[in-house]
Amino acid sequence: MAQPHEVEVLWGRLGPPALKDAYGTVGIPVILNAAPKAYDVVLCNSILTGSLVRRCADQCPVVWWIHEPRFGADMVRRGPDLPAAFTAATRIVFPTRWQATDIYSEWLAHENWVVVDNGVNVDLTPQLRPADLPPGCFTILQLGGVERRKGADVTLEAVRRLADPRVHLVYVGPRHPNFMPELTAEEAARIRFAGPKPETQVAAYLQHCDALSCPTRDDLVNLAILEALQSGLPVAASSFGAIPGTIRHDWNGLLSPVGDATALAANLARLRDDPALRRRLAINGQETHRERHTVARQRDALLTILEEASATARR
Repeated sequence: MAQPHEVEVLWGRLGPPALKDAYGTVGIPVILNAAPKAYDVVLCNSILTGSLVRRCADQCPVVWWIHEPRFGADMVRRGPDLPAAFTAATRIVFPTRWQATDIYSEWLAHENWVVVDNGVNVDLTPQLRPADLPPGCFTILQLGGVERRKGADVTLEAVRRLADPRVHLVYVGPRHPNFMPELTAEEAARIRFAGPKPETQVAAYLQHCDALSCPTRDDLVNLAILEALQSGLPVAASSFGAIPGTIRHDWNGLLSPVGDATALAANLARLRDDPALRRRLAINGQETHRERHTVARQRDALLTILEEASATARR
């Protein structure tokens, strides 16, 4: 987005240092203070910036980009300033229609919202097989925060129900204290917590695992699902929220009810036992990514919204 426009990033106190450095690497200035009147448009990222939306709205057009699923609505109810931000924003961007119709509808006073699908761009350069993925096994990947909200416990229970020593499970992502299961010695040999990894290593897991498990209890069509689709990794996900709008059961992935470890185990068993099914889901998943979830599509849609919002101030 910075190529045709002048972009600056206002850094928040919760921003990770590595991301701050990444902006600098590509030549995007990171600043600590900003005067909204100096800009054509302000893009506020996340429900956490609702107070900033209100402060900026009187000075320039504001586009509010809201990623959070249900827990975001809980934050709005606890934050006395947040409901008014929905009216103050020039435009609200949701990654899914489900957020507007099911999650935040009580605060959407007028039609100032639009849906822009999230996009991802995984590096598909062939990567070496991660050392913790033994050959000759069916390896399930769960990618992202390793916590109960993401269904980490449901995946573990599903793998236990499979009771197959050839099935391995690797969690890649930061581990939350609410998921610290006790593993038997046999389980510890084939269930691993790899921790957070840099993008190149994440790409390696996406390339060399056999299936992605994503039985989330509260999420959008999360980036792990989209990265798996682009990488050609078959997806077994929960049918939560907006996920069925992207994952069509038996076409580009397999769906199971939220919290249903038995149904997830059955889907994972299908993927384990049917290489032709895995190939078909992978091909259709890559088509879904090309049609809806590329970074270029997301960028172009956001640029259009920002330019339209900016134009409202010049009329």
